[in-house]
Amino acid sequence: MGSAACRVSTLILAVLVAGAARAQTPPDAGNARPLVIPQVEGERLGKILGRALACGAERERVERVLRAGREHMLAAVGRALTEERYALALDDAMRLETSLPAPSPGACEKALAAFDRLEKAP
Repeated sequence: MGSAACRVSTLILAVLVAGAARAQTPPDAGNARPLVIPQVEGERLGKILGRALACGAERERVERVLRAGREHMLAAVGRALTEERYALALDDAMRLETSLPAPSPGACEKALAAFDRLEKAP
């Protein structure tokens, strides 16, 4: 009985190890999709856009980047995660950044440069 239990546990261990190795194997280059965490992306984009608004960026440019970011997130994670996670984190971050006192001129230079890079990103 002990020998059979040992063989079963060895088999289970082998299956678990094989599954873990397969999970760590990188996907084919053609099927690879970058990991996207909606809350993190929303917060990152919200900080950049909120600071840009606080530093005087044109509202139309900011809205254009907002639309592009939303379209990108919809394509990456779908409607539910975009609306439930990404949009909420983005809104919270933008609200916080625009409610803070105006950044210093040096901070505004950095914020507007980050906004320009974001605007030009594909």
